[in-house]
Amino acid sequence: MQTGLAAFGAATAPSRMCAPRPAAAASRAEAAFLGSTVQLARGCQRQQLRAAARRRGCLMPAQASILTYKEAASGTEFPMVEKLWLGDEMRCVGAGCRSKKVAFIGVKVYAVALYVEAEKMARELGVRNRGGFFEGDDDFCQALIDGGCVKALQLVLVRDVEGAQFVEALEEALAPRMRLMGDTSSLDKFKAFFLDKKLTKGTNVVLMYRTDATLDVAVRPGPVDWSTIVADLSISSAGLCRGLFEIYLGSTSVVPDAKKQWAEGARKLLDSDDVRRQTRKGGSG
Repeated sequence: MQTGLAAFGAATAPSRMCAPRPAAAASRAEAAFLGSTVQLARGCQRQQLRAAARRRGCLMPAQASILTYKEAASGTEFPMVEKLWLGDEMRCVGAGCRSKKVAFIGVKVYAVALYVEAEKMARELGVRNRGGFFEGDDDFCQALIDGGCVKALQLVLVRDVEGAQFVEALEEALAPRMRLMGDTSSLDKFKAFFLDKKLTKGTNVVLMYRTDATLDVAVRPGPVDWSTIVADLSISSAGLCRGLFEIYLGSTSVVPDAKKQWAEGARKLLDSDDVRRQTRKGGSG
């Protein structure tokens, strides 16, 4: 099993046959990552471009179904493909570890992965790239925040934490923004949800940023089929959604090492959009 960003770059030898493969044979995961299969050109050009995609690091469907992303610092593994209770299949674009200083010693608290609807996000990244938007990691992370698709942060606790401790750290960063927006009530709801919870080691917390500017929150004690659940809490607040994601992906991220992984994951998505465009008839789209 391949882990980390190597999962994006897993390569297999390109086929020596140039016969076209029927579009119907492409899996749903491939369509989600490389674009609609009905738009893929057939023949040798397609074979060559798919081989180029693998060299660039674009994940292929068979790989996606079995691979995980291993967060290096904590060893936590996240599925490369996840289906949550809302949105299409989502891709993990990277992960990092949140640590805190205790008596001058860094203590790992939780691992956090970012999931996005890959095809939609890739298209938006492509548009921004053609507009000359990208210069560095911050630009890619900002695009991930801005992207008009469902996105989610999945946190896995690597030690026992009181809910009050967990949320207070987030509240400290969120409070100034929410006061400025006159929306402290949304932050109060978010805080109240966690106050009486005991987040034991292995607990999963999913924070979903919906396209209607609603934050969905779900907490489960371990691995779960997220597609079958109902969110424990939903708060309609653009400020809270954006504020939470900027805590992780913004310029003063609480997981700076993860930002590098997320920016690199965004670049891989951008590569997949380039391949999608090149494989369309006429080489544009």
